[in-house]
Amino acid sequence: MTTLTDHPFRPPLANCPSLKTWFGGLQLLSALLMSTGFGGIILLLCEQEVAVGGLSLSVTLASLFCVGMALEQWRHWWVGTLARRGWEQLLTGRLDAAIRSFDVAVSGGRAEQRGWSHYGLTLAWLRKGDYARALALCEAAPHPWGKMTASVRGARGPALKALILALSGEPDAARRQVAELRRPMFDRTDYALLAQAVMFCREGKYVEAVKRIQQSPRENVPEMDVGAVAVLHAFARGRLAGQLVPLKSGCVMPEKPARASGHEYLAREWPELAAWFRGEGVRA
Repeated sequence: MTTLTDHPFRPPLANCPSLKTWFGGLQLLSALLMSTGFGGIILLLCEQEVAVGGLSLSVTLASLFCVGMALEQWRHWWVGTLARRGWEQLLTGRLDAAIRSFDVAVSGGRAEQRGWSHYGLTLAWLRKGDYARALALCEAAPHPWGKMTASVRGARGPALKALILALSGEPDAARRQVAELRRPMFDRTDYALLAQAVMFCREGKYVEAVKRIQQSPRENVPEMDVGAVAVLHAFARGRLAGQLVPLKSGCVMPEKPARASGHEYLAREWPELAAWFRGEGVRA
């Protein structure tokens, strides 16, 4: 039986080939201008003047270098704008648009932009319910999410991969991934909460799931995970079958309504949660 950990999928090339081609051509042009103009800067530094047709060759070449630099900065500005737009689209549920924005930013941005965009692209595919593609992106991330902040390299990336594995029914692999999580010093964020809540719920350990969720104050839950954690909190409490676990003040409370749209991706391979979303079974 093929599982996600040995799935043959690899991320596709371009979701937006024309825009990626445009940025690629612009990058090539700016590199050509800068490399050509660099000779003019050398001539200026060496105070060697060469005139061609009444024009100073060194000044002309140095101008080309400046034009190339300006084009490169303009390209980075556009890529950064696309990356920010991708996060806005992701947060508002426009997943296809977010994927198109992130796909361009991943291929054309600076190292940090590529890392954050790769992370956002993985989240977007997860929220579309495509676990195989999201996991493939996790495994394809160069140098653990690129040159990123410590939270993404050591905590956010492993936590996201653990969540994908837990949702797809691979708890052992998810636990190993959680064990690799390294939270930055002085960071109180509970990155592993959502993945561990999924694991407890899928194993039928609903009391443990509720207690685990209530263990972390609301302010320590990653903002991107709050809605999903609240849904699992409500789901687990609804499955307690009369067992009482008092609500702890300051924790992530169940959403009202708990079956709010936008979290159906959690139930892609989870029949019990899918039935709960439809209003079947024990209610919270």
